[in-house]
Amino acid sequence: MKTLILSVFMLLPIAGFAQISLQKELNMFRAGDVTVKQQIGYKDPGRSGVNVLWDFSRMEVVDAEHEVSCFSYNDTLITVAEHILQSHYTLQNDSLLLWGFDGHVTELHDVQPELLLKFPVHYGDTARSCFYAHGKHGNRLELDAMGRTETAADSYGMMILPGGDTLRNVLRTHTLKYIAETVRPIGDEYYEKRDNPLHISPDSIDFRLASDSVIFISETFRWYSKGYRYPVFETVRSWERHPNNHNYEFVAAAFFYPPQNHYYLENDADNLALLEEAEVDTVNDTWTGLTYNIFPNPVRSGSLEVEMYLPKTVNNIRVQLHGSMGLIAYSEEKGSRNAGIYGFQVPVAGLPVGNYIFDIWLDDKQINEIIMVRSF
Repeated sequence: MKTLILSVFMLLPIAGFAQISLQKELNMFRAGDVTVKQQIGYKDPGRSGVNVLWDFSRMEVVDAEHEVSCFSYNDTLITVAEHILQSHYTLQNDSLLLWGFDGHVTELHDVQPELLLKFPVHYGDTARSCFYAHGKHGNRLELDAMGRTETAADSYGMMILPGGDTLRNVLRTHTLKYIAETVRPIGDEYYEKRDNPLHISPDSIDFRLASDSVIFISETFRWYSKGYRYPVFETVRSWERHPNNHNYEFVAAAFFYPPQNHYYLENDADNLALLEEAEVDTVNDTWTGLTYNIFPNPVRSGSLEVEMYLPKTVNNIRVQLHGSMGLIAYSEEKGSRNAGIYGFQVPVAGLPVGNYIFDIWLDDKQINEIIMVRSF
């Protein structure tokens, strides 16, 4: 029995963002730390790249908030607990490793742990690993899970939080996880593996991922802001991949960690000092702070959504979408806009499948992005 438990773009450089990096002294889990997490409406996490705008200001809370707490059983293992789930981590040299989790019914412990981050983490860095885990569901089913994990620091920019507060120095990480699983009734083999854990080669794991009829995929985006040890925002999505190229989605959720509820900060002098630093802007470029988001990309129907933060008044905004041969598919004059958040839609329904170049002119500033129009 088998089941599952669980862009290319072009951009003219825009100055003005002090690139944040993740450091083990500033961003590693600490025993005793507490934050608050609340589920909000899911939103497309947006593009990767530089000077991205993430506007989550209009998100609504869909579930009650709850605490996320860290504690330690010993000097090396850190456990992060939320609801009924406890996940276990260690820091080995500069590597953050995940060793599995315990839930109310299910437990899964990594014989070969997942590498999640390798400190320090700068924009463009990537960490990859294979993993193998063994566990059980209740006292009836044995679980085997193996796969690959990749985490990339794929973008940085500015975030507008629910409620309207703005965070300028934000780094996003993107974790993609591919899992092959086997479920069987618990027998003698379960106890043998528990007492004498197997080690599976990367080649064997890759073979399973390539040959299994169903693969489980999970995707997590986390947004980190300078001065906060833990993420301030997170999106999670998971789905099954079948041989017929049909994906069956299980989960699509977003979580907000309100900055005022990062309770650990009163005992985190290093991060407090970063929060209290006054930002000195030495950049004379009047476009400093220009950020944008265009989604979804690829787009399959309906409209393309565009969100922008304009650092100054723009007298003439013009947009154009054209194919690789130069034929114009859409063009519109948008007029003038004051500084602040500005959004609009571009219709793509009926466009032939292919790649398009999307141009936005803001007076003398031009932004270019490749948009991929795909079929269902």
